[in-house]
Amino acid sequence: MTSKLSMFSQFVVDLHRAGRRADKDADLDLAAHALELLRPLLGFDCAWYGWARFLNDRTTVPASSTLGLPEGFAPFWSTMASQDLVATALRRDRGRVCIYDRGQPRQTDEMAELSERYGIRKWASAMHNRPGAATTFFVSVYRTRCHDPHWDGEDLQLLQCAVDHLFLALQATFERRSADGSGGRATLVVDEAGFAHLGLDQAQNFLRTIWPGWSGDRLPRPLRQVALHPGIHLFEREGVAVNCRRDSEAGRQSSLIRLELSLLSRLDRLSPREREVAQLLAGGATHKQAAQMLGSAPATIRNQTQAIYDKLGVRSRAQLASAVLR
Repeated sequence: MTSKLSMFSQFVVDLHRAGRRADKDADLDLAAHALELLRPLLGFDCAWYGWARFLNDRTTVPASSTLGLPEGFAPFWSTMASQDLVATALRRDRGRVCIYDRGQPRQTDEMAELSERYGIRKWASAMHNRPGAATTFFVSVYRTRCHDPHWDGEDLQLLQCAVDHLFLALQATFERRSADGSGGRATLVVDEAGFAHLGLDQAQNFLRTIWPGWSGDRLPRPLRQVALHPGIHLFEREGVAVNCRRDSEAGRQSSLIRLELSLLSRLDRLSPREREVAQLLAGGATHKQAAQMLGSAPATIRNQTQAIYDKLGVRSRAQLASAVLR
């Protein structure tokens, strides 16, 4: 008979192989694939997994997916989140698998309604423990038949280990997909309140060079302010561009936001008209010639030239030409 230890070892091997495949196949849902691998080990009928934020006495789930459950499960859970006994226990005792039984003495009306609505009889939840962090990855697994046995201690330990490995595989896949290599870029996945769920480890040094003194898992205030507005935002003084868009990879029901930050070159700091002027001057045009080509006054070109020099940190035509060519 195959032991659970050897089965778990094979699960980890298959998980990391799938993580490598996910580097090339963006359509592969690594978490869903992992839970299908885990299902025979733990004998669950359905599952819910995703990204949560614990803050004070409140749990929010900004991105999640279900396995064998209706899509309405997560929205319904959000209406009774404050009465979820499992979420309360996870907040209180991070790193411990928490369980619930429909027949247990301690109940809340909301837990009973959730269980009856979705046919859940037994429930086990685990999260990856990130000390000091407000965000986490979680997995909840469910059994739906009254006669199903309780998960034993070995099962619960296996679930916790599987969630830890799954989080690390998801994180590694994200980092490999977003790796730039130049050090001039960073990618983060954050929630609407500005708390980072993925990418923070790689992006911390990048962010600190732009916003010295910043720390923690919540974005600097200027980034939080633009995160809710899709599109490209320029921080000219800080020398960085930020592309904001909704992230659909973290779960089928997701309000998470992907931020792609890149350092601006000095030329990026010029306005479109200043860039035209710089190109002409670097090519040898005089102020008068540039004015004629652009339909402007020579005095205007001279003023724009001074602004260009200031932004590029140059003092001569030769330095300007070198900067433009570079």
